[in-house]
Amino acid sequence: MDETANLLGQSSAAQTRKARYAGFGIRRLAATVAVAVVLVFVFTAMAILRPWPHSTHPALRHGDKEAKNIVGEFKSDPTAKSEKVLVELFVMSRCPDAVKVEEVFSSVVTSVHSIMDVQLNFIAALNPNATFGADCKHGDNECRGNIDELCALRHRPDLPSFWRFLLCLNGHFEDIGSGDLSLKCASGAGLDTAAFLACSTQNEGRSLFKQSAENAQFARVSTSATVFINGKPRCVEDGEWYDCPGGHAPGDFIRDICAAYKGSTPRPSICAQYKPTTLSGDDNY
Repeated sequence: MDETANLLGQSSAAQTRKARYAGFGIRRLAATVAVAVVLVFVFTAMAILRPWPHSTHPALRHGDKEAKNIVGEFKSDPTAKSEKVLVELFVMSRCPDAVKVEEVFSSVVTSVHSIMDVQLNFIAALNPNATFGADCKHGDNECRGNIDELCALRHRPDLPSFWRFLLCLNGHFEDIGSGDLSLKCASGAGLDTAAFLACSTQNEGRSLFKQSAENAQFARVSTSATVFINGKPRCVEDGEWYDCPGGHAPGDFIRDICAAYKGSTPRPSICAQYKPTTLSGDDNY
């Protein structure tokens, strides 16, 4: 009897330990799952709430090492003043909708280029194995055209000169991406052709292209052509104009750029012709 009781006691103790260890394992698993859920929630919230930065050169947004070198040069560019209104065009060089938007903005640039700056963000799928570091919807010629436009913008003497280059390319739409056409347009627009060629054929152009594609992804814009003003969506042209509560005529963009300008340089005289809307949010000029 004593031996039987002893065996029963040992069995009971073993079951108690087993139950205790099982309970400990369950609690530890539950704690691990809880921590994982909290971490997933935190990182998801951080990604969703990550702000879209306003009016900074794109390389400052992502910490690209090569692009940071470009920023150092960009700061000395007299046409790139932070007080100017930033117009961002999310486009593709061989997209008819982009051509339509750029035509509208030719009048805008002529009228208010002294108080605005332009940034091109090209919509493309980054791919380190692709010829130009990304896959473009309309093929490699479009990637070449994207790079040429970025280099022309980077090395422009002023914004109207760049726009002359851009309209020259668009006037020969089927040849966009051709080196001969780009060089001809650069020369005709008054660009520094040596600096333009060095950029478009070497790493500078590819770095600018990579950065512009990252900007488009960061802004979650995938439709060419989309217009932002001072970091905020303003209008879309995709077969037709939409999401343009302030209108999409040249005068509508001129009005909003005049209203958004807060710099020290006097506004162009044309601004006096436009009364801000409630969308513009400023009637102090």
